[in-house]
Amino acid sequence: MNERKGLRVQMNFFDKMQQHTGVSLNDVQKQAVRYSDGPLLLLASPGSGKTTTLNMKIGYLLLVKKIPARAILAITFSKASAQDMAQRFDQFFGKLTHEKVHFSTIHSFAFQVVREYFAKQRINFQLVEGGNDVPLHKKIILRNIFTEIKDTNPTEDEMDELLTYISYVKNRMLSSKQLSTVKSSISGIADMYKAYEQFKTQNPQYPLLDFDDMLTYCLRILQDDEQIRTKYQRRFEYILTDESQDNSVIQHEIITILAKPQNNLCVVADDDQSIFMWRGSDVQKLLEFEKNYPQAKILTMTQNYRSTPEIVKIANDFIKRNPKRYTKEMFTENPSGESIEIHNMQRYELQLNYIIQEIEKSSNPKETAILYRNNSSAIRLVDKLNKAGLPFYMKDVDLKFFRHWIVEDIINFMRLSYNDSRVDILEKVHTKMNAYITKKQMMYLKNNNDKTSVFDQLQTVRHADYQEQALNKTKKLIKKINILDPEEAIKIIRKNLGYEKSIRNTAEHLGFNEEGLLGILNQLEHIAVGIPNLEAFARRLKELEEIMKTSWSNKGRDVVTLSTLHSAKGLEYDNVYMIDLVDGIIPSKDDLKQQDEDNSEPIEEAARLFYVGMTRARKHLELLTYHLKDDEHVEESQFLKQVRRLVKGKELVKKEVGYLKSKPSRDIPVNAITKKEDLQLNSYVEHHVFGKGEIRELSGQAIGVEFESVGYKKFMIDICLKQGFLCNIE
Repeated sequence: MNERKGLRVQMNFFDKMQQHTGVSLNDVQKQAVRYSDGPLLLLASPGSGKTTTLNMKIGYLLLVKKIPARAILAITFSKASAQDMAQRFDQFFGKLTHEKVHFSTIHSFAFQVVREYFAKQRINFQLVEGGNDVPLHKKIILRNIFTEIKDTNPTEDEMDELLTYISYVKNRMLSSKQLSTVKSSISGIADMYKAYEQFKTQNPQYPLLDFDDMLTYCLRILQDDEQIRTKYQRRFEYILTDESQDNSVIQHEIITILAKPQNNLCVVADDDQSIFMWRGSDVQKLLEFEKNYPQAKILTMTQNYRSTPEIVKIANDFIKRNPKRYTKEMFTENPSGESIEIHNMQRYELQLNYIIQEIEKSSNPKETAILYRNNSSAIRLVDKLNKAGLPFYMKDVDLKFFRHWIVEDIINFMRLSYNDSRVDILEKVHTKMNAYITKKQMMYLKNNNDKTSVFDQLQTVRHADYQEQALNKTKKLIKKINILDPEEAIKIIRKNLGYEKSIRNTAEHLGFNEEGLLGILNQLEHIAVGIPNLEAFARRLKELEEIMKTSWSNKGRDVVTLSTLHSAKGLEYDNVYMIDLVDGIIPSKDDLKQQDEDNSEPIEEAARLFYVGMTRARKHLELLTYHLKDDEHVEESQFLKQVRRLVKGKELVKKEVGYLKSKPSRDIPVNAITKKEDLQLNSYVEHHVFGKGEIRELSGQAIGVEFESVGYKKFMIDICLKQGFLCNIE
């Protein structure tokens, strides 16, 4: 009798919710809402209504189970998610109950515990993170430690890597012995971490805390302080966590302790959307949920309410490539829609031109998103959009490009061309060109206080005979830069002044990503196209930075959205364009390298990132790749190849748009090499862009050439033969 009454109350709840909110739950969603006592893992596929279900579950606890709001802890991944859930809850239940459930991030909860503990111990602490007005900031501390250990100032890239390393170590709960196992291009990074931790704890009565310390301290307090642990365990009878696939190891540990002993824990997650391993997230904790909670119930919400069957089916089949995941079949009852389109462009620039054309003819730009893996992909796109007069909104703005030391170097070379008596400018670039200027010579210039050309002054204190010619050549090139257009000026700086060679040497000696550094140079060269003079080029860089910085003001307007794949998670659009789908970007070179070394975790996460991008689209999904970028051959993403096989196999795509022309896009020289047998190891060839070089590698489909001007480059043999890129040298 009581069972029947309970079921009737539940039915009344769902009927009432449908009448009051218009929300009608499916059977699995209802099961998830009703299951209250004991651990529950709710696997929610993209577009399956997890936020609605989670809110309904909280409403059920309040209205049916009569659980007081203060006894419910709802933890979300970010502040934005917490605000979104709170707003949804008010929409659903604002008129049905006056009780307010607290939606909190894990960091916010941890901070509450830490404050209580330190107050109890009468210990003052100071945050070193959270705003520029912090008296002693984390970045300042780390910058000083880096400089002290390395005897040089860190670049912005190095600072970012150091910050990421520290956060990863703490969130993964790594021991001192494990510090060296974390890959990093910064030598001595483990020593920097130890110095940083020692600095913050040098005064036990006045510890310094960053955001990640909130988690480490919180876990330690819950483990060691029985009074505080018991207080929070008794207070929160029911714990619900959203986006749990993004929780780090330490976050999982905190929640595990809080949920004891009742373990009334609802974990909402999708192992197929775990994409923050670099921040310490650990999908393995989800996969071991049943092992940690033997009595757990696992439900899968696999009905997608967002996308067309064409998108859902392919995305579902694609993610099955990952072996370590829960078995589930995402489906939809939405009506059939447009086919997925795959665009195979000849050159990178055609990709950008195509995107511009699509946005120009769009009747609803607000429902269009351009997604890319790396923020660097946005620079040239933003330049093109702005020149085409197309406004946009950037989901996450990263302005590091404009402050990068390479950008600063190029501007300094240009400044020196206006006035070659500037010793202060020469000091910043003298080691990055072929003038062989020593520190001793720089000291001479600084003490000389002469207003003539620095190159003329240095002729009087040459350290070797060969420097005379080098200084004369450099002086002429610097002067020449001033009368050239910016595109040609950058080429002179790169090749003739030896700046590109300097970058390659720096990358080799310091372990920097050479491809990324040269990519910045390429970006600058493309931005420079069509700009009349050096002054206008400097203004253009400032203008682009300001355009990106203020793009947030376009949020909510009828403009296209630009976003990284990471930041697009949780969002949805009618039309989605995924760009730069080439090996080396997604998956990245490191993903591929790790795979070769039998570590499949990075490439599986890259596949999940690709899956996240695909499932942002409601109606229209286009995947874009290309064969040439800056005259170098690139391979289309192996993920895209898999999608192509899937769509052809399922015959869900009715057309594939191809831009790879069968005939060459340029006139082939008479002496071009067009037969593979004419390529010989250690023979010299001439490339149409890079000039003279020696063939150093012939393996399978690839050819490696060491060029006199730019060093070693690798190409696809069939492209070189078809396009006539290489010529015989008599």
